[in-house]
Amino acid sequence: MLSGLFDININSDVFYAWVIQVVIPVLPKNSVIMMDNATFDKKQSIQQVIIDAEHMVEYLPTYSPHFNPIEHKWAQAKCKKRALVCEPDILFALNMV
Repeated sequence: MLSGLFDININSDVFYAWVIQVVIPVLPKNSVIMMDNATFDKKQSIQQVIIDAEHMVEYLPTYSPHFNPIEHKWAQAKCKKRALVCEPDILFALNMV
């Protein structure tokens, strides 16, 4: 699973850049990319760059946290953040999530 920590708001431009600069270069041929239903995930230019790289795009059902492992990690991070009263970047720096 690919991940990254961004200290900015994510929008379609940021997501597009991440897909072309980070995701696509490291994917094995003919990979299937699972995405949630964030508005920018379904932007045509993002879908097209993935398809042009010979990968497939599949979408999770609308609001399906039980199918999306990142939701479980965010729940853990939020719980630890409340317990430690610290910012998310500190949790990631301490490798606590």
